[in-house]
Amino acid sequence: MQLARTVYTRELKIAAMRALDAGETGAQVARRMHLSPKMLERWRAEWRAQGEWAFPGVGRRSQLALNDASRKIMELERKIGQMTIENDLLKKVLAQLKSQPRRDATAPPPLDSTAPGSTRKSPKRRKREDA
Repeated sequence: MQLARTVYTRELKIAAMRALDAGETGAQVARRMHLSPKMLERWRAEWRAQGEWAFPGVGRRSQLALNDASRKIMELERKIGQMTIENDLLKKVLAQLKSQPRRDATAPPPLDSTAPGSTRKSPKRRKREDA
């Protein structure tokens, strides 16, 4: 049997953090709000790291916490990453092309004597009559 996971509201979390900032101890806040002290420690770490942007809600972390400037920065960084990958690929292709011997564009390609339809005849094998 699975236990239902408790979901705490953003307002409750912020109220708990403000109480801690006001000078209450973690144990006092935990008892008063019926929370685990360990949970308060995790919330406090997130509160210190993100400030007012902390606790955005389920699945909305990236959308709520980003303003227009940071969205633009993320978009540009993504484009830089894509262009870096494209440049690396083009450099590899260019290096391969440079390493291949250069052929004259008007000259016909060399004939492969093993290719089907080649004009060169292979030597006939003689049957051994000693056997």
